[in-house]
Amino acid sequence: MSLVNVAVAIEDEAQGTIYEVAAACRALGLHHTATLAAVGVLTGSMEANELIKLFAVPGVLAVEVESGSRAGITASAYWRPRLN
Repeated sequence: MSLVNVAVAIEDEAQGTIYEVAAACRALGLHHTATLAAVGVLTGSMEANELIKLFAVPGVLAVEVESGSRAGITASAYWRPRLN
């Protein structure tokens, strides 16, 4: 298993429930390290093969994965598709 650092972006409409969203993410395996309520972001780490579970949480907009290299940090982001 591979633990990766992540940033979870919260939808604007869910800003008022960010702590509930964080609790739901923790229940799915997020090792939550910080809640940046002012910008609507949760940070932490999670098993890479479990990341898709975070999109089941209402209010999660995107998940950004940190990947390190000698030259610096790069990231890839995954967005929840809109089904309207």
